[in-house]
Amino acid sequence: MTKRRRILVWAVASLVLLVVGLGFYGGVRWQQFKRDLGIVTLDLSGVRLTFNHLAVQQIVVIRQPSADERLAVNLDSLRLEFADGWRLLPLRSLNIERLDVRWQPAPSKDDDQSLTLPNPQQLKDWSAWLPRQGQITSLELTSPCASGTCQAQGQLGWQLGEQAPLPATLDLQLDHQTHRLALALQAYEQGSDTHLDLTLQLDDQQRLSMQNQLTDSSDSTLWRGTLAMNELPEAPWLLDWLSEWLAYSPPALPALPEQMRIGAGWALQIDTQALPQDWKALSGELRLSANLPAPWPVVGLGQVQGHLDLSARADDGLWIPTELAGDLTLQPVTELFAALPAPLRPRAVSLKIIPTQTDEAAQGLAVNVQLAASGPSPMTLDTRLVLQTAAPYKAAFDHTRLKLRSAAIKDADFSLTGLEADLRLNGELSQQDASIRLRKGSRLKLNSLTVASGLTASTLVMELAGLGAEAGFSDGQIHSLAATGKTAIAVGEMKQPALRSQGWRWSGTLNADQSQISLDGPLGNDAGISLPLQLTHNRVDSATRLNITLPELFLRAGNPLSETLADWPPLLELNTGRLQGQAQLDVPGSGAVAASAKLSAKGLGGIYDRTELSGLDAELSAVLRRNQLRLDLTELTLREANPGFTFGPLRFAGEYAAPLDTLAQGHLAWSIAEVRLLGGRLWLEPGVADLASGAQQLHVHLRGLQLPLLLEAYPAEGLSGTGVIDGELQLQRSEAGISIEQGSLQARDPGGALQFRSPKIRALGQANPAMRLVTEALDDFHYDVLASDVHYAADGKLDLGLKLHGRNPALEGGRPINFSINLEEDIPALLTSLQLSDRVSETIQRRVQESLR
Repeated sequence: MTKRRRILVWAVASLVLLVVGLGFYGGVRWQQFKRDLGIVTLDLSGVRLTFNHLAVQQIVVIRQPSADERLAVNLDSLRLEFADGWRLLPLRSLNIERLDVRWQPAPSKDDDQSLTLPNPQQLKDWSAWLPRQGQITSLELTSPCASGTCQAQGQLGWQLGEQAPLPATLDLQLDHQTHRLALALQAYEQGSDTHLDLTLQLDDQQRLSMQNQLTDSSDSTLWRGTLAMNELPEAPWLLDWLSEWLAYSPPALPALPEQMRIGAGWALQIDTQALPQDWKALSGELRLSANLPAPWPVVGLGQVQGHLDLSARADDGLWIPTELAGDLTLQPVTELFAALPAPLRPRAVSLKIIPTQTDEAAQGLAVNVQLAASGPSPMTLDTRLVLQTAAPYKAAFDHTRLKLRSAAIKDADFSLTGLEADLRLNGELSQQDASIRLRKGSRLKLNSLTVASGLTASTLVMELAGLGAEAGFSDGQIHSLAATGKTAIAVGEMKQPALRSQGWRWSGTLNADQSQISLDGPLGNDAGISLPLQLTHNRVDSATRLNITLPELFLRAGNPLSETLADWPPLLELNTGRLQGQAQLDVPGSGAVAASAKLSAKGLGGIYDRTELSGLDAELSAVLRRNQLRLDLTELTLREANPGFTFGPLRFAGEYAAPLDTLAQGHLAWSIAEVRLLGGRLWLEPGVADLASGAQQLHVHLRGLQLPLLLEAYPAEGLSGTGVIDGELQLQRSEAGISIEQGSLQARDPGGALQFRSPKIRALGQANPAMRLVTEALDDFHYDVLASDVHYAADGKLDLGLKLHGRNPALEGGRPINFSINLEEDIPALLTSLQLSDRVSETIQRRVQESLR
């Protein structure tokens, strides 16, 4: 092989490898390109390319970037003709026999990307790639709609200028059953103006025309135009067609008494670079006159019927009506009022706007507005509105009355019945601020209100006169919002598990802004209680704080607490003394509730069950943290108690802590626990008791009990004596009650004396010789030993093993005598006998007698 041939072979081989490599690289990049665009299918068949056109028999493209988004395009018989002389641009024509587009968009998502309009240069660049003329003979579109999936069939054609985009025409025809909709657009230039004329034909009859004239200047565009539609006899089938695409059910239309009419004209100065994001760029004038004799669907609103005449002026994006009159009825779409509870959503809304005279400045528009909503909750609004049509712009409304009625409203957290709202308002609105004031007669009534927490209120009335609200605006946004004023709430009867059913009232001041809401005023009820209340709700962290004060309450005038609290002990009566307290409740946005309270009692007196109480002083504080309740009783003193015999004073100081879920199973600790009993002292050493355990053992000390006082309290006829008693008692608390397993009593040295001189005792000794020595000895017995074992059962049985050593100086020369006596006493029965005597009040006697029946 010659050298020249080898070079040629290597060159050919290199070229082949280069072509193969480029082909391989191109294939890889093509697959990557399809993946980036989500193209899963791209098929072309019958491709033919000549020097002046491209023809494709069929093109199938399926784009599926995600599982729930799909676009399928089928083209049949495409022919694209180029310019003469092998030039690509301009494209001369495009003809498609059939174009079938099936579109399934992804579920809508919130998208912060704003829409921008193309500038003139972009339009010019794009139009350079658009064929000068085009025709799609058969156009089919399938896409989701309100009724599920909808289809549209028609034809599309366009014509552009030979060298420039304008003049241009666009013709779109859509077929529906035997009917046809034709849309024609013509665009042309005349001097420095651009004209856009649009016509709409229905079944070959022109029904709508629109002329637009755009004049460009250095920084804006003047847009002038008109729109006219004088009749629409095709409304029945057109509405039926639209109902497939919109959430709309067309009504059965009667013979129309008058023809549909819409007319509009405008001259607006717009900034095409700022639109549509910044509508402040608009300035100019608009006039609209519409007459809709039958309901007509409006996207996003619903079915509109009636007439409207409007003239308005735009000033830096602010639209100011200069003439306004109308009578409209709206049957809203469901989404329009979806945020309201179902009973408040109206089925129909009517609006009447009637021009009237104004006494204000000449540059003003005064109208009477009547708004009514029908449905489960009828609502009416009547107002007189005065609009200032020259800067500074503002609107004032007075003689405004809003009325609302609703039979019942239910929510997950509350339900109410018989709602009646009657609000009488006046106020002003400007670009900088707004203010509203509720006038005399403004009130809200409810037959009943039930809250999920178990609270039920009936015949509730809220007086709202005097309330006002103010708002401040900046750049179209609210930067400040506040409401303040005096209000009052009255409830005919309120039921709550912790309270007795009765009427309640609150009156005070409401203050609210964007950060918090607060209420300040006294809360009272039919029982006569009055509690100053302060409620604050933080809207930032959703935390709520409630402060309640119990002013000094003199119980001699009555006890409203017993008539207020459902859990007030029914056997506790307090009729003297003073009570005072305060409480604070904190409910965070998340987490456990916290609370604290203090209660002070001075000189309380009354009755608990069958015991008279007097001179009770106490200082109690309570704290709830992390579902743990702690009670601190820094000092409790009871001057005197009388369950049938008098004892006291009683002193106690201690604390109690327990989980909120098991309040009866906490820890009780005390530093002082003592009582003065019959001249002596009974007390516990400082200690702690765990109430969660089955039983508690307490060691009780007794010192200095005076035997004369004990025998005076004991109902035994003719028994008296002297001496001082000390003792130790092992007290046990269990589920059965209080008992004493081990106890001992003993008289102090040198002893004392006992005299038992009762006629019954003497008669017993005379009748029974065995008892004569006992009765004679006890007539004047001088003891040096008096001791007893003590056993007390939880059922109230007291057993005493009494040992008595001594002598009677007048009996047998005063020889020593020893007695061993077993005594048994039913303490509840003993107390009952004491309480039936005149030792206690008539109230206690009556309670005892009732219990014995």
